[in-house]
Amino acid sequence: MNMRKVVVMPLIAIAIFILEGVSSMLFSQSFFGEQRVFIPHFLIVMLVLMTTFYNRNVTLIYAFILGIVFDIYYTGILGIYFAIFPLIVYLTDKFMKVLQSNIMLVGLVAVFNVILTECLVYGFYVLIGGTDMVFATFVDQRLWTTILLNLAFFLVIYFPFRNFLFKLERNGGR
Repeated sequence: MNMRKVVVMPLIAIAIFILEGVSSMLFSQSFFGEQRVFIPHFLIVMLVLMTTFYNRNVTLIYAFILGIVFDIYYTGILGIYFAIFPLIVYLTDKFMKVLQSNIMLVGLVAVFNVILTECLVYGFYVLIGGTDMVFATFVDQRLWTTILLNLAFFLVIYFPFRNFLFKLERNGGR
């Protein structure tokens, strides 16, 4: 097996992981002011594309690994993203069995998964008393901006990443 094939996908995952952190620090305040919050979910977009255009089982492994690393690095609570990322892969796989894999439908699945993730994390923090933000404020200040910017990320990477995944799958790379 070509060593390049083995290394490229993990490097892309690491780059997107880092891009999430950097983009939240650099752009959240400058785009929307202090009242609007942008939460990048670029890894979710990546996992949706991988599930749709690549091997589901390999994507599931990435989801578990990225979920635990995300929990360790970004959150104070272990397990929330470790559970959500594989759930995203599972749901995407089920959706894509009945939907066509064109840009519009894959984009809707990505948006659905971003909304699901945000709502699950919000609900979890409400449940444990980690936030006192009411749902209407959550939607107004956090959810819609998160949806828009993750959709923009999806539109930017859709064709190049899809083509890369097709090429990787065709060459038998993991």
